[in-house]
Amino acid sequence: MIHFAAKAVILSFLILANGNIEPPEIEMRDSYSELRSIKNVNGKFYAYIVLLFNENPHFVNLIQKDSIPLKLMSQEGFHINEYRQYLKTIGDKNLRLIAEEILSIYLEPSRVQDARLREIEQILVDRNIILQFSRERFSGMEKISLDYSIFGKRNLITIKHPLMKSAEKIYNIQPYIYYDEFSTSNSTFYYNMIYINPIEVENDYLIAKRIIGGENVSSYFFVGSRITSDIRSCLIKAFPGKESIKDEIWKMFVIHELTHKFLNNTFNNYDQVMGEELSLCSTIYSNPYLGLSVLYSYFNYNSINPHRIAVMNIIKFISEKTGREEIMTNPGLIKSLKPSELKNLAREYFDLKLKAIGHE
Repeated sequence: MIHFAAKAVILSFLILANGNIEPPEIEMRDSYSELRSIKNVNGKFYAYIVLLFNENPHFVNLIQKDSIPLKLMSQEGFHINEYRQYLKTIGDKNLRLIAEEILSIYLEPSRVQDARLREIEQILVDRNIILQFSRERFSGMEKISLDYSIFGKRNLITIKHPLMKSAEKIYNIQPYIYYDEFSTSNSTFYYNMIYINPIEVENDYLIAKRIIGGENVSSYFFVGSRITSDIRSCLIKAFPGKESIKDEIWKMFVIHELTHKFLNNTFNNYDQVMGEELSLCSTIYSNPYLGLSVLYSYFNYNSINPHRIAVMNIIKFISEKTGREEIMTNPGLIKSLKPSELKNLAREYFDLKLKAIGHE
């Protein structure tokens, strides 16, 4: 899915109108609580790890403004000296031991085994520090760096993709502080992580709930689109009961992002149009009318982008396979197809696209 700034505005309005709203198993955070998060023990540890390995004082300065000024950064080895000063402030014995080992890894990379690096990564996960060490060798020298480092929580995705099989473990990352990369997209650069924006999930859940309740949502956005009659009709069909709405909306987002991740990881394919085509087919296969509501949202986008191009390709395929030329001029007719027909068409187009990139 795409991140839309409008969704945050809509959610804020809904919260004001309805009181406290809790998204599924996710804490909603504002900028103030984010700063409080990084000021706790684990947040501070994270900040100094990033300082040590990346010579990046940004997160340390979030904890205490200008604690590492530009003048200090001009001194060689400033990051090591500052990390050592940090070690002196640690009162917890267990934390101090692991923090000292982190320094040893940085200073003496050849003395640590890869197996131990993996163990430390798991230890840090319990402190909400998500990172991955990488060993580099060049010109007879050895160095351990960080492939990534995130302060937050990760949860193993247990939802299975309906059309693709993979043995890889994929996690949903929930950052505790602001990162540019998570503010613009649900996709991540990391092979084993996806990001599901809780604001988007909550917004789309509330809209679906209101539509089913017969409320007027004409001024709202569902998956970035104004609510059309096609979107409304599909959401009503998708949820015959109210108890599963939130879970299904969450599942829709997960399947969408898993599709992109599997396409990237398994086929080394980053084509945006194909990614959206396969994601749409996957969500339609999983929940035909919910997936179709996303298709109609993309179709309603004003600009020609990968999402809208993907929709037009799928509409053309459905028109040709069903022998109904009128679908090209009136895509709303697709919602009259039976769920079984929609699933079969989604599966067939999905397989066709995979075959096009050499997967049998």
